[in-house]
Amino acid sequence: MHTIDQLAKMDAHALREFAASLIDRIALLDGDNLRLTGENARLGNENRTKQLKIDQLTHEMALLRRWKFAARSEQLTGEQRTLFEETLDADLEAIGLELEALRSRQAKASPKEQPRRVPLPAHLPRREIRHEPDSTLCSCGCAMRRIGEDIAEKLDYTPGVFTVERHIRGKWACAACQRLIQAPVPAHVIDKGIPTAGLLAQVLVSKYADHAPLYRQEQMFARAGLAIARSTLGAWTGACGVRLQPLVEALRAAMLEHAVLHADETPVQMLKPGHGKTHRAYLWSYATTSYAPLKAVVYDFAESRAGRHARDYLGHWRGTLVCDDYAGYKALFGTGRVTEAGCMAHARRKFHELAASHHSELAGEALELFGALYGIERLVAELDAEDRRRLRQLSSKPIADTLHRWLVLHRHRATDGTAMAGAIDYSLRRWAALTQFLADPAVPIDNNWVENRIRPIAIGRSNWLFAGSLRAGQRAAAVMSLIQSARMNGHDPYAYLRDVLERLPTHPNSRIDELLPQHWTPHLTT
Repeated sequence: MHTIDQLAKMDAHALREFAASLIDRIALLDGDNLRLTGENARLGNENRTKQLKIDQLTHEMALLRRWKFAARSEQLTGEQRTLFEETLDADLEAIGLELEALRSRQAKASPKEQPRRVPLPAHLPRREIRHEPDSTLCSCGCAMRRIGEDIAEKLDYTPGVFTVERHIRGKWACAACQRLIQAPVPAHVIDKGIPTAGLLAQVLVSKYADHAPLYRQEQMFARAGLAIARSTLGAWTGACGVRLQPLVEALRAAMLEHAVLHADETPVQMLKPGHGKTHRAYLWSYATTSYAPLKAVVYDFAESRAGRHARDYLGHWRGTLVCDDYAGYKALFGTGRVTEAGCMAHARRKFHELAASHHSELAGEALELFGALYGIERLVAELDAEDRRRLRQLSSKPIADTLHRWLVLHRHRATDGTAMAGAIDYSLRRWAALTQFLADPAVPIDNNWVENRIRPIAIGRSNWLFAGSLRAGQRAAAVMSLIQSARMNGHDPYAYLRDVLERLPTHPNSRIDELLPQHWTPHLTT
């Protein structure tokens, strides 16, 4: 580069040559910029081909894409951004499948060029699965001759080991009449995708039962010999969430046929895209009781703890709801369709805190009476409804009456505003709800049954950090409903989901109940 003094000493010819060289250099830089711009555009196009076409996106899809690219400027940690981006990948895939289902009756779109799939690694072990026609005798009477085959490879996974399923479909032709037959393509949850039902089940169970986010699963799969991008895992998760939704709706319908249900809720942080921060959402849990023949829990993810969520979810259901003293349930009891049953464990807990923290002898007296009630409940747990009602009336009711007299007596002696007064007031205020179990043998003494069902969610929060979107929270609620209900019925969640995902593509909707956890049996032929 020339200095100003050097330029001042140049003659006109030298200045012209220098100016020409600058123009050439600028032209080269412009060429480099154009090349880099073109390369960036090409890479952007390649990334966009992995997503749905922009003209198929709804308003929700457009918002999700904007949030995805805006996430880099938000004040999120690297781990938070990773979890948010994998949630968006799953949401985009789920929305795409829903749009496809809604538009299935419209005119077929023009043929699109399918992106070429990268072959699965040659070093992975392979297992051949052959599909041949039931008969190779042509309708004209001639024996058909095998003229070739089509091969499709599916990626399977058992913990720590990848394998490849090679689906070989022989082609058979008749030399006389030129007829060609071939076994049909086996149906899969993800059409034209590489994952088997086993691999999809592994991803779902790892994410929603073992609380391993997709970016950690990406690392685990890499150690097993094949790195699967978290965006791909997210797309698979979103697709499975859509396919499994009918089962969750059927499970909810079966649960609502029971006259006594548990309800509870727990907070889960949900990201608010565009704000760079989270807000408190809630996972609501509804379950049949331990006395019911149906063992099921169904989760519902909502943006808040507002009582309208419980009211909307239960709809026109009539029965007795076992719950805590949260005000959100009160609107249900005002309709006349729902009877309130309280949780004796919540009442007992307040006295336990007094005894543990302040060594209160008075709280100890109350705990002895609570303990006597629970002792009888352990005896009636295995009895039928009539024997349970009889024993409760004979043994539990006198103890409950004694406890009520104790509460009234010591409330008069307790000073307003003290912890003891608060504990007594809670029990007295809810006494009718707390003793509902005495009148109805189908009602349990407390809400612990559903609280135990919600405990895995509380454990998982430390790994989730937050739900990336309302749709992601609802998808998690749906899959966890099936996983936890499978466990309640004594099934291995992985074996259950693998079998269901294998059978779901061809299973009649009219017989969807056969795939619910309470009816499912392994290797059931349909």
